[in-house]
Amino acid sequence: MRNAGRRVDAAIGNWASRVDDQTGVVARRAATIIAVAVRLLRWPTLGLMALAWPFIAGLLLIAVLSEGWVRAAALLVGLGCAVASGLFAWRRSRILAAVDDEVALGTELGVAVAMSDDVAEARLALGQIAGSSGGLRLFSRLRGVWRGLGVGPGVLRGAVDLPRARWFFPPKAGTTVVLFFAALWTVPVSFVACLLLAVAAAAR
Repeated sequence: MRNAGRRVDAAIGNWASRVDDQTGVVARRAATIIAVAVRLLRWPTLGLMALAWPFIAGLLLIAVLSEGWVRAAALLVGLGCAVASGLFAWRRSRILAAVDDEVALGTELGVAVAMSDDVAEARLALGQIAGSSGGLRLFSRLRGVWRGLGVGPGVLRGAVDLPRARWFFPPKAGTTVVLFFAALWTVPVSFVACLLLAVAAAAR
């Protein structure tokens, strides 16, 4: 792991020396905008997950105390919602860690542009991101703006990996949006399921 980390650092350092001044300025501004958007979403996303947790716990409790189809249904829905919430929580923690050093993030964004098939187009796309605002809108724009520009998963092969910037490139940017909506749906699903199954368990 240590050797792999050194290779990543060396590769990023090598590519960072090829980033032109204009790209560097745009990358640093984009990194600042991304970091601000992510930090603004820190508490709302935590609140979103916290809303579902009591109902998920209720479903698991019903599964423990019940039997038959009520137990099976409570266990299925409870575990499904727990997995969705857990995956989103893990992705959220990785993204928060990715923006804790804006300078490093900006460097990696510049490296990604320098490695792209069309540097001018990729730099323009990065400039569009720099002018974005809003958290979820930012991730939706990230998913769309890189599409077709040659700035995708293949771009990262030369540098082995970009530990911070990779969370803001396809497919991870798109996956983040999907996980957000999955976590969002866990709130009504867990609430309704908990209510109905609690009634069914009491009736038995």
